[in-house]
Amino acid sequence: MKIPGKSFLIAALLLACILFPFQRKVTAKTYYHVTLKAFLDPHDVSAVEWAWVTLVAIPKNEAYPEEAALAESYGGSLRGSVLAFVRAAAWRSEHRYTIEKRCKDRPAEMKISWNESWNDSVYAMGGLDNPNNPDELHFGFTTRPIFLQNKRWFDPMSRSYAALGPVRLEGEAAEEIRGNFILRPVNYRDALKHYNFCGKQWVEQYRSEFNHFHLHEEFYDDDNEIFNQTIGKKHIVYQVLRTSSRIHPNWKQQRM
Repeated sequence: MKIPGKSFLIAALLLACILFPFQRKVTAKTYYHVTLKAFLDPHDVSAVEWAWVTLVAIPKNEAYPEEAALAESYGGSLRGSVLAFVRAAAWRSEHRYTIEKRCKDRPAEMKISWNESWNDSVYAMGGLDNPNNPDELHFGFTTRPIFLQNKRWFDPMSRSYAALGPVRLEGEAAEEIRGNFILRPVNYRDALKHYNFCGKQWVEQYRSEFNHFHLHEEFYDDDNEIFNQTIGKKHIVYQVLRTSSRIHPNWKQQRM
């Protein structure tokens, strides 16, 4: 009676050894940690914005079950993955600059400034849309509905947005509020951009360089890092790290 017991135990251990790698492969998650640095003024390299985003890959059929069911009904399948939102943050440096203009037909300067600020809300999403190339990805900041890591959809526009207006100090002129203050892909706690020109002072909503920024990139040569920059109207340097770790290595650190 002892031998069958030993045989059963050995068989169970072998089965566990065979199944364990498979189970680990099924439950493993792949995270994408994005770090971005935007240069706001070509004449001042200290004028910058930083953003940090973590996304996790989830099969598309879990994000779009109805579409997946429709594809299956025709004998196909919904392939690829969604890069679901895990967390994001952004930071803006203090900056002041002037623009030469004319006031009452005389040379004058318009003073523009904003204060250092962290964000209250940042919204982004991505995807691996090419099933034949899992190294190809797209990413962007958006106010459209985003898929969360808990496999639920969230509409940023459903969240109320409140912005603190200019604070009037005793003895100083009040600043006029111009334009609309609305929810954007990147929102700072201090949403104000200050103007001073021709005897008038006013504020508008600060618009981040990351608003509606998108990229389409690819990992090459089995590398798990992308490091690149945009060339043109927006100068943004970015890094994308692909890893099994949920921890963003640069989280709220001004480094890449």
